[in-house]
Amino acid sequence: MVIKKICCIGAGYVGGPTCSVIAYKCPDIVVTVVDLSQQRIDQWNSSKLPIFEPSLEDVVRQCRGKNLFFSTDIVTAIKEADLIFISVNTPTKTFGVGKVCSTFQRHV
Repeated sequence: MVIKKICCIGAGYVGGPTCSVIAYKCPDIVVTVVDLSQQRIDQWNSSKLPIFEPSLEDVVRQCRGKNLFFSTDIVTAIKEADLIFISVNTPTKTFGVGKVCSTFQRHV
């Protein structure tokens, strides 16, 4: 299978920068980063990014609108994707086997 479209769920400190670099390094792949927060998506689509990493602003500026997109349309991005990254908070389990040392993934 050839990957042509990637969806990243979560536009935070992991999803946004990681998928921006994927878009930069893989110009033939369309990367869509989605999030529930309209404010966060608006920041990614502006000149003032919500996160600072060296050179990230240049990477985003070169790819945004070409093969890098930021959106709140989660359903469409998932349906169109060949590959999906889940980059959201993973709370620690507070009960049972793995308590305090593994992630709580009941909703995944």
